[in-house]
Amino acid sequence: MFIKQSTAYTFRFGPFVDDTDGKTAETGLTIEDSHVRVSKAGANFIDKNETTNAAHDEAGFYVVILDATDTNAVGELQIAAHILGAFPVFK
Repeated sequence: MFIKQSTAYTFRFGPFVDDTDGKTAETGLTIEDSHVRVSKAGANFIDKNETTNAAHDEAGFYVVILDATDTNAVGELQIAAHILGAFPVFK
């Protein structure tokens, strides 16, 4: 994904699928802001700064909001989350 530096960004993250069968969409997860981790320009992963929890959209995809602090570095931005009951998701 390409994001303008130091701007808020909202995107769909997923799909989160069941870690038992590997195919069933997880639609009722609680994904708190601290569950979403960001790595800016190759640095270590940290909790995202923006404090809104992710909300389910559909089919295991969740809406995640990043703020200007989350996007303030030039370079690659990686997003990751590992929620109990679902396989890890990376973007």
